[in-house]
Amino acid sequence: MAFLDTHCAMENKKYEKLGREGGGDNSTLISAYDFLYLPIDFQTGFNKGYAFVNFTSPEAVWKFYKAADSQAWELFHSTKIRQIAYAKIQGKKGLVRHFETMGFPCESEDVLPLSFEPPRDGLRRQVLRTTVGKLIFREEEKSQ
Repeated sequence: MAFLDTHCAMENKKYEKLGREGGGDNSTLISAYDFLYLPIDFQTGFNKGYAFVNFTSPEAVWKFYKAADSQAWELFHSTKIRQIAYAKIQGKKGLVRHFETMGFPCESEDVLPLSFEPPRDGLRRQVLRTTVGKLIFREEEKSQ
């Protein structure tokens, strides 16, 4: 989330600056996202190496693609290279519909998919964060 917020904030600040220099009022955001899910391997506790992100406009997707595709994950001191790809399920409504009935075998809602209202843009402070899906505890945890 911090990685996406930083990217969106940088893009939105660039856009604001261009608007001020051009004499216009650029109050519209250029980069924001309203859904995020980083799948976790519940056996190992590590992420699976990919994420689902719904950007709120095609321009936001393109700017993220240009900035992030084929780049290393310096933030995590990893040699892995990011590859941005389009998902089969598109749009916040479609993603929420897909994940809301799923059960996740974990102990914390911290790893569930998230929906944001208003969209996260890296600049706003007040964003409602809603988890999508439900926790399912494994049988051995239930018996303890």
